[in-house]
Amino acid sequence: MLYFSHVKQIFWTATAGLTLIAAAYAQPPGSKGKVVEFDAASIRVNEPETGFHFGSSESSTGGPGTGDPGMYRCSKCTLATLIGKAFEIQNYQFPGRTAFTTNTFDVAAKVPAATSAEDFQLMLQNLLKERFGLTYHYSEKKMRGYNLVVAKGGSKLKESTDAAPQAAPNRGGDQHGPGAGSFGRGGGFQVGGDHGHTGVVSFFGSARYRADHQTTADLARLLSDQLGVPVDDQTGLKGKYDVALNWTGDNTSSAANHAAAGGGAGHGDHGADGATPRDSSAPALFDALQAQLGLRLVAADQATARIFVVDHAEKLPTSN
Repeated sequence: MLYFSHVKQIFWTATAGLTLIAAAYAQPPGSKGKVVEFDAASIRVNEPETGFHFGSSESSTGGPGTGDPGMYRCSKCTLATLIGKAFEIQNYQFPGRTAFTTNTFDVAAKVPAATSAEDFQLMLQNLLKERFGLTYHYSEKKMRGYNLVVAKGGSKLKESTDAAPQAAPNRGGDQHGPGAGSFGRGGGFQVGGDHGHTGVVSFFGSARYRADHQTTADLARLLSDQLGVPVDDQTGLKGKYDVALNWTGDNTSSAANHAAAGGGAGHGDHGADGATPRDSSAPALFDALQAQLGLRLVAADQATARIFVVDHAEKLPTSN
C-alpha cells in the first residue's frame, strides 16, 4: 500500500507540474499573466443619421497616456475605426475598411488601473472578438510611399509653448500606426480633446487641418492617411508643434502626379478627370505642405506594407 501511495503521489505531482507549465504557455502574448479585458464595457448602436450633416462627429477619448486613463470612450465610431485603434493600422493597411463603416457605435469601457498601452490594445481587440466575432489575418503588399523631409529654406513649423497631456506612444513598431486623427481621409472627421486636435475638415474640394502639440511623426501619420500610402518621418525634428494646414482635397491625383515626377514640385492642380478643383485658390497638399510648413514629400522606393484582412465580423455587436 505504501508503495502504490508513493507512486500515486509522484504521478499527481508530475501531472500538476505539467498543468502549470501548460497554463503558463497558454497566457496571451503581452498579457504578462494578467486578464486582458476591461473591468466593464458597453457598446450601444446609434440610429442611422438622416438628412444633411457636415462630415462626421466621431471621437475617441481616454485610455492609457491620456488625461482620463481609467475610462475609454468612442462616440459615433464605426467598426472600422475601432479596428484601426485596436490593431494600430492606417487606412492604407485596411483596404476593406469601407465594408465596416455602415453603422456607428458608442463605446464606453472602464480600464483597469495601471493598464499599459499594449494591454489596452489587447483589451480592445478582445472586446471586438467577443462582441463582433472578429477574426482576421495579415498579408503583405508592395506599394510606393514617401519620406517627409525638411524643405530647402528650413521648417516653418510653430513650436508649441503651452503644456499638453502626454500622448500614448505607438507600441506597434510601425510608424504608420494610427495616431489621434487618423481615419479622416476625405475629411469631415473631428477627434477628441486628448491631443489638442481639431481634425481634418473637407468641404467643396478643399481641406484644412488644425492640431496642437504634434510631432512630425504625428504629421507623417496624418499625411499617410490622406494619401493612402506609407509616409515615413525623415525630418529629424524632435519638438512638438501647433500645425495649421490648408489644401485642396484632391490628394489621390496629387500623389500620383508627384510619384511620377519623383516627388518634385507641384503637379497636383488637376483632378482625376483632368478638371480643375472647385477651389483653385487653395494649393494641392504637396504644395501646401512646402509653402505653409516648410516640409516636403519625397517619393520613396517600394516598401512592404502589412495589410489587415477581416475574415469575419458581425455588423452588430452582441448585447451588453
